[in-house]
Amino acid sequence: MERRDNNYYDVRAQDVKLEDITSSAHNAKILRMLRDDDLASTEEEEGALYIVDYTFDHGNTIFVKEGDDWGWLGYFVGRNKQIRGLHLYCLPEEEDEVDAFMEGLCRNHSIERIGARHCEIDFSSLSPFIVNNGNLKDLRLFHVDIFCAHSLAMALSQRQHKSLTKFCFSGNNLSNDALEEISAALTGYPYLETFNVSENVLVGANGCESLGAIIRSSALRLEQVSLCGNDFDDNGLQTLTAALTNAATLQRLSLSSNRSITASGLRALSQLFSSACPVETLLLEDMNIGDEGVEALADGLMGNTTLKHLVLTPDSAGITGTGWAAFSRLLCDTSSINNTYSSNHTLEHIGDDYHYVSDPFGGPKLFRSGNYSGGYFPGIPPAVVQYLKINKENYAAKIKIGRCHPDIPVEVFFGYKLKFLPLLVSWFVGFGTRKCSNCQNSTTREFQRRELSAVYKFIRGMPMLAVDGQMRLKSSCGRKRKFDE
Repeated sequence: MERRDNNYYDVRAQDVKLEDITSSAHNAKILRMLRDDDLASTEEEEGALYIVDYTFDHGNTIFVKEGDDWGWLGYFVGRNKQIRGLHLYCLPEEEDEVDAFMEGLCRNHSIERIGARHCEIDFSSLSPFIVNNGNLKDLRLFHVDIFCAHSLAMALSQRQHKSLTKFCFSGNNLSNDALEEISAALTGYPYLETFNVSENVLVGANGCESLGAIIRSSALRLEQVSLCGNDFDDNGLQTLTAALTNAATLQRLSLSSNRSITASGLRALSQLFSSACPVETLLLEDMNIGDEGVEALADGLMGNTTLKHLVLTPDSAGITGTGWAAFSRLLCDTSSINNTYSSNHTLEHIGDDYHYVSDPFGGPKLFRSGNYSGGYFPGIPPAVVQYLKINKENYAAKIKIGRCHPDIPVEVFFGYKLKFLPLLVSWFVGFGTRKCSNCQNSTTREFQRRELSAVYKFIRGMPMLAVDGQMRLKSSCGRKRKFDE
């Protein structure tokens, strides 16, 4: 392929026959759309272009074969002002074709999302695009053979526009040195919300230190962190947990498929659960948690008021009746009213049956547990499911106390004398009008019976005080009527 500069393409852009530089009429159509700034948007993604080497029916797709000119493709991508997303599933084998494509791509300033899968990327040629494109917000690399990761780190460091919000490196087998460089560069991106470094089995103790540097950075606004499949051990998790306690905006954390983590490592998460970190979703899929691991998680989640979704794989988690009993005690300790009140009333989902739905207001995807009709927890014992359902209700603590303690021991409140009686009645009235929608036996009549029983026991235990209070009330009313006369 002869060397061409940008002037070569500028002079011939309007007159070139697109059929002569493409392998199919379909590819010629896509190139025409790129040239004329007429790239169509799909329901899934606005202004996205897919470049693949296999049949792929998804929106604006160029199926590259022999006869497609990579230089012209890069030129039209570079000058297009409508393209928002570029997804590379292949690159040419010839180095000069790669250079020609990258040279054109690097002139683009409208791309906000760029992703690459199963191809080789030399970031020394892509660096100008990363440095100069002020609109780039989303960089994702999946199973990519990365040449010169140092160039990527340098490009991220030199970038003036710190607009990157999502960064994903999955299945790339980064060395600890490369990960350290990239992590150091990313700490300067204050708008980074999603950070995904998964399936990089070379991540060791030093790699966990590098990841921790990003996570603990107070300059970032991390909301989602995925570290699944990196195969770090308990020591690595302890290092990461210490950093995660400073993640004041974190909502979703994935540690799935890190099979070297044991109960000792999971116990370190107690530090996270008791910190200011507001994580709502924790993913531990494809891990042999075991009963000891459940005990560690349950102990750590006592008093936690943020975690709603604990995603694990029941069939392979190694949890027996002992472990499920620990989850049940976490959600509702029935040994006393105080212990029931102090139980966890936040956790709404345990298991792997979940999905995400789009926020109707255009925000991030929302977590929904159970199947699409709601409320199904495969592999989870009913004794645990019933409390998960109650935790979705308002006043979950009241509902659990009402279900598990039919007779309220009002004797302990005698010291408050009649001051306690109105509180007792109002508690039952409020409870009766806010019953759990998932509790079949919690009828209004049942709560009325409990209310009358509690009031009766209170008056029976302090009869003279009750009578004296009633006489004073009548006397006060009488004097008031006389005053009115």
